[in-house]
This record gives sequence, structure tokens and C-alpha cells, in this order.
Amino acid sequence: MAVNRRFHILGPLLVVIVMIVIMAVFLNLRKKPVITPRNGGGALVEVIEAKIADRRVVIEGAGTVAPRYEVTVMPQVNGRVNWVSPKLVAGGEFREGEEFLRIEAADYELAVQQAEAQVAQAEFQLDVARANATIARGEWDLIVSTRKNSGSGSTGSQEPNPLVLHQPQLRQAEADLALAHAALSTAQLNLDRTHLYAPFDCRVRRQSIAPGQVVGPANAVAVLYATDLVEIEVGLPIADLEWIHVPGDTALVTLDTGQKKFTWKGISHRARGVVDEIGCLERLVVRLENPSHQMDDHAPELSIGSPVTVQIQGRMLKNIIPIPRSSIRENSMVWIMTAENTLEIRPVTIHRMTPTEALIADGLAQGEKVILTPLSGAAPGMRLRTISPKERS
Repeated sequence: MAVNRRFHILGPLLVVIVMIVIMAVFLNLRKKPVITPRNGGGALVEVIEAKIADRRVVIEGAGTVAPRYEVTVMPQVNGRVNWVSPKLVAGGEFREGEEFLRIEAADYELAVQQAEAQVAQAEFQLDVARANATIARGEWDLIVSTRKNSGSGSTGSQEPNPLVLHQPQLRQAEADLALAHAALSTAQLNLDRTHLYAPFDCRVRRQSIAPGQVVGPANAVAVLYATDLVEIEVGLPIADLEWIHVPGDTALVTLDTGQKKFTWKGISHRARGVVDEIGCLERLVVRLENPSHQMDDHAPELSIGSPVTVQIQGRMLKNIIPIPRSSIRENSMVWIMTAENTLEIRPVTIHRMTPTEALIADGLAQGEKVILTPLSGAAPGMRLRTISPKERS
């Protein structure tokens, strides 16, 4: 009985002691946590290193393609059209000097023959006048000689009246021949004008003529525009003109078809000297010579009226520091991370702003760290730390 009573009293106590020992063993076996010291305090920022570089100023604009020359063709002679080139349709192309229309020439050929006959007749009359003048001079010289030999009187100055020597008649014959030659030239010119030729490499915008139609100098038969020379008029802010050499700077003209972009090379040719009242934009003309020769067979044609973008390669800026445009703060300030990992707010001189960059002329040095991250409550001396690769990812 006594033994059983001790067991009932000590049993639970032994169980508690064993459990305490087991817990102590487990606690001693656990690894102590590694306490990682926090990185130095400060706002996390992303920075870039300022680097000196050269940048070419690129001025961007947009415009539409227009022909340099566009002419309305009118015949210079009257007549019935007896031939029209099958290419004389809207969109048809002609090379310089290629014939595209012919007017019936029979009347003008007859006029040439008549003028040639008049020239022959005038030449004959001139020969007769020259012969008569020669005979008259000989007769006069004979009279003078006879009188001298006979001593029968004086001939005065021994020069007769010009009419005696047929000089006016000779001049009249010469003038008639010149007039006949002029008439022949006019007749030949009118005959040549029965053929109409392309004045330059061109394309037909529209035509209004058909074989059998009677035309004259008052009738427009076609409108042609040049394809060997096109222009794009670009509206630019007046301030942009100081960065461009006019004429001379290369201009890249880009056509976006929606699936692919194609680029042609031209030049800044001239400023129109007219500022738009709306927008205060100066009109700059970019010129492209032979755009069809610059592309391969798979490129589309640079059609008249096509909307294009233009990038003018302007002046080269040397020894400037380009930084992201977003890093420019209010009042042309930038935030610098100093060697002591503190914030410095510094004014800079901006040479030019582009859509993506600010080109800094003064206020930054090579190797300085420019802060990209926006900071709330930024103040000089604020503690900073850079974003580690792990934190950035």
C-alpha cells in the first residue's frame, strides 16, 4: 500500500522532469538565427554614370510628297490630233524627250514647201540684184575712165548716186532673202510643233484628248508632273532652324506602309521664309532627286501625296553629356548621388532636349552619378543607396 502511494505521487513528477529534459535537449540542438546587418540606411535609387559623347542633332518633322514641276500641256499650233500615245493616261510614265501626241502635219508641210520656194525665189532676186550692181559699177568706172582720158569734163567726186549702182535694190534683195529665211524657220518650227514631247521625266496626272479631236493653243491636253525630282514641305519650330544648314544637310525621308518602313535620302534645300500663323512653324523644303533610283524592286513608289516623316541630320554637338530626359527635374535641375552617398541638387545648362534625351552642355562632369529614380521630399544631403541587381530584379 505504501509503495503504491509513492508511485502515485512520484510518477507524474518523473514524467514532467523527463519532458523538461527532452525539451532542453531540443532547444540546445536548434541553430541560432544568423542576424544579417542591414545595409546602410538611405533611399533606394537607380543611377547612371555621366559620359561625355558627341551627338548629331536630328530634327524631325512630317509632310507630304509633292512634284517639283507640274505643267499643263497645250499645243502651240492648231490641228486635228491623229495619234495619241497609249501611255497618255492617268499614271502613265514618259522619259524626257519621248513623244506622246501628234497633230496632223499636212498643212504645215505645205507651208514649209512654200517657204522653201520663197527662199529660192529670194535667192534668185538677190543674184540678179548683185549682177545688176556689178554691171552698174563697171559702166560707171568706164565712164569715169573715158572722161579722164578725153579730158572732156569733171566727174566731181567720181561717186555716182547709189541708185545708179543699184545699191538700194541690192539691199532690198538681201532683206527679202532674210525675210524668206525667217518665214521658212517659222514654217519649220510650226511643223515641228505638231509633235509633242515630254519636257522631263514625268507621269500623267490627267489627260483630256483623243484621236480626231481638233486642238489649239487654248486647249489643255494633259497635266504632267516631274518624277525625277520631288519635294516635301516640312513645318518646323523656328528655334529648330538654328540646328540645320540650309541648303545642304542630309534628310532621311521615311514612308511607313503599315507593314514595313522605306527610307530615301534627300537634302534640306531651302526655307520658304513664310511662318504659319497657326503654330508659328517655318516651312522647310526637303528635295529628293530620282527617288525611284534609290530603292530596290521590292520597294513601293514614293507617290505624289504620300505622307512621310523626315529626319534632318543637323549640326554635330561635341563634348556634351547625354542623359535621359526623365532625369531632368524642375527648373533644369538634376539629382546627383555624391561620393558620400548623399543627394546633391544641381542646376545644369541644357544644350538641347530630344524626345528621349537631354544634352547637357555644362553642370555635369564625366563619371558623376545621375539619379533616375523619383524621390518624394528630396532634399540636399539626403542619404541614398543604389539599387542592387537583386533588388532591381
